[in-house]
Amino acid sequence: MTQKVTLLLKEENIRFAKKSARVSGKSMSKMVDEYFDLLKRIDKKMKNEELSPFAKRFGGMVSTGKEEDIKKAR
Repeated sequence: MTQKVTLLLKEENIRFAKKSARVSGKSMSKMVDEYFDLLKRIDKKMKNEELSPFAKRFGGMVSTGKEEDIKKAR
């Protein structure tokens, strides 16, 4: 099922999107739909990705040097 959606975008992004759609032979709607499909696949992969035993054991132990990281470590 598809539904109509209105997007507010910067003019430069609209021009870029229209040109990209024309070059790829797709509609802007198709490009946006494919983009969200890609984001969903990435999100699913990130959720399913298992941390290595090393990452589980030592995750969070390295500080970026930022003040908030140093405070968390105390």
